[in-house]
Amino acid sequence: MGKFPYQPNPDVFVQVSICSVNTFLDFHPFNINLNAANRHKIDSVLLNSVGSNFILFPEYTYTEELRELYQNYSNQNNCIIIGGSGLESNGANFYAYAPVFTPNQELIKVYKRRITHVETILSESRIIDYPNKVPRQIKVAINNDIDVLVSVYVCYDFLVEGKTEVRDDIIFVPQFEPSPQQFITEGDKISKGWDNFVLGANNSNDNQRSIGFVPTLNSQSINRLALRHWRDKRYPSGKGKLDSHHHTISFDITGEKLITFQLNVGNPVTKGSTLSFVSSQPNFKPIAEFAL
Repeated sequence: MGKFPYQPNPDVFVQVSICSVNTFLDFHPFNINLNAANRHKIDSVLLNSVGSNFILFPEYTYTEELRELYQNYSNQNNCIIIGGSGLESNGANFYAYAPVFTPNQELIKVYKRRITHVETILSESRIIDYPNKVPRQIKVAINNDIDVLVSVYVCYDFLVEGKTEVRDDIIFVPQFEPSPQQFITEGDKISKGWDNFVLGANNSNDNQRSIGFVPTLNSQSINRLALRHWRDKRYPSGKGKLDSHHHTISFDITGEKLITFQLNVGNPVTKGSTLSFVSSQPNFKPIAEFAL
């Protein structure tokens, strides 16, 4: 028996929580400082992220002191935690890496292969490039019957490392980045090219912003997100002009905040209009915003 050519995909939503906090880095001596105030922020993020499938922290907010807490939370809540990044000793130097916690599995370390000039200067050359190949792609079971493919790139690696030939549903980018323009350009290209989602969590120092991309947003979605101050209404189009309908969902929320939203990984591309004669859902749904 024949099959009609049009087969609409079912909506499949995953919930994501992304936090922005000031960096935990100290410089004298150089280390990541999990003091009482920083630990309180971590606890607040976890408390207000119950129900999320993924939690993403910015760079340089992780120490081994958090390992048991994150693993237990991941096990108990069946969620993935991308713990920003931490430092692993290599003699007198350090490798930077993103710890990825999956339920009841061994810790995954996604090392940073390209260290920025800023990190070199701030660390007095002690953070160095990781020299080996880094596995990035992780398959995650959602609702026991849906597999979602995600990859993790630590900050600058997202710009300079080759992307996998196998399509990711979501790319996560923990950041320590004062100037996001290159990330906006690359995220725009990747999201459009693969019809997927690119999400970043940045430190909140100096009102830095995080990044977020979906393949498409219609004008009504853009206007509503701008009213909620989740994004500027206009973004650079790549031609030196501000585009009123640039499809990014770049997070223009400043300060130490936690945002939670849902992504439609089953239907990542939304229509150009909200008019539809069949039941349909958007590809991005804001849920909550919480001050840390």
